[in-house]
Amino acid sequence: MRAHFLCSLLALPAAAALLVTPTTARPVSASRAAGPAMIFGDIMKAVATLQAGSYDEEAVRGALERQIKNRPCVMYSFSTCPFCKQTKEALARLGAMYRLVELDEVEGGMATRAELAKITGRTSMPAVFAGGEFIGGCNDGGMGGVVTLHKDGRLKPLLQRAGSVAADRV
Repeated sequence: MRAHFLCSLLALPAAAALLVTPTTARPVSASRAAGPAMIFGDIMKAVATLQAGSYDEEAVRGALERQIKNRPCVMYSFSTCPFCKQTKEALARLGAMYRLVELDEVEGGMATRAELAKITGRTSMPAVFAGGEFIGGCNDGGMGGVVTLHKDGRLKPLLQRAGSVAADRV
């Protein structure tokens, strides 16, 4: 259903024209180059909101913000997503304690995803928060993404500060 709806959107000439980047050899300004990506992001946020259906935005947003604030680490995920699996594996290698929320398995998951999009500016999963801050998805977003931060050696100290990973013993 989701793929069919997105394909239908892309079939619309006006929507397709907005998603095509210029192919001319002349330089394109940074603000102009970002236009199609921003428009696509807005379309995806609208799709997430449509998928969520009718819900109490204030209540969902409040519950989401409390969960992010009160847990050392929270990962919002889809159970069948390969990027989510990679992220879970990276967190497991560090022995991280985190709250996992499988949005495709919990009641109100799509409403949570729609509110996450408002907080993070993106609809893709996973979305990982540590110490109340968005650290990213698998390879990008936030502070760079879990796998990227892990490869750079920055994930473990970040999770230690948040209280998700035990501090190294001397």
